[in-house]
Amino acid sequence: MKDLAGRSAVVTGGGSGMGRELVRQLVAEGVSIAMCDVSASGLAETERLCRQERLPQGLKITTHILDVSDRPAVERFQGEVAKQHETDKIHLLFNNAGIGGGSSFVVAERDEWERTFNIFWGGVYLCTRAFLPMMLKADKGHIVNTSSVNGFWATIGASMPQTAYGAAKFAVKCFSEALQTDLRLNAPHIKCSVVMPGHIGTGIAGNTGKVQAGND
Repeated sequence: MKDLAGRSAVVTGGGSGMGRELVRQLVAEGVSIAMCDVSASGLAETERLCRQERLPQGLKITTHILDVSDRPAVERFQGEVAKQHETDKIHLLFNNAGIGGGSSFVVAERDEWERTFNIFWGGVYLCTRAFLPMMLKADKGHIVNTSSVNGFWATIGASMPQTAYGAAKFAVKCFSEALQTDLRLNAPHIKCSVVMPGHIGTGIAGNTGKVQAGND
């Protein structure tokens, strides 16, 4: 999709890192944004950075506090987007939210392991489920799912097992590749891409500590 001006996008994990930069670049292209994150302060800073530039007329930016692993919350988020953007369709979905932790299946706490897996994989699944009906109503659409180099290799280095992270990233990669075929057969106006980044200088480590500790 090259004609981005006037389109609308949902970006998860928009409060920092890759999500923030995605939002800023999309806004610069004239895309209306609904972004979510668990960090209210992070969302506020992303919005501030976007609004310090002159926005195209009619462009909307909305922020939403959301844990993407929470199904009822994701479904409410979808309703909020439709209401606040006054539309029944979106064109772009960036499933980008992420967290670390749960590296060891043997010694890590079960809650930590499942939180990591459910945010990385569950967030992609739940948000795609929630927003696909709105994308089906658009003239064209594109889903972009963030996996990782850990979706190729389960771990990087002999001292870090990465069991929750690696398992989730393999799941995101597999789902995205299978969804490409599904969309080609059943919704050819929607495309799907999977992104496999390596080490990027984001705040994921610090943000993980905050989330796992239950604070912002």
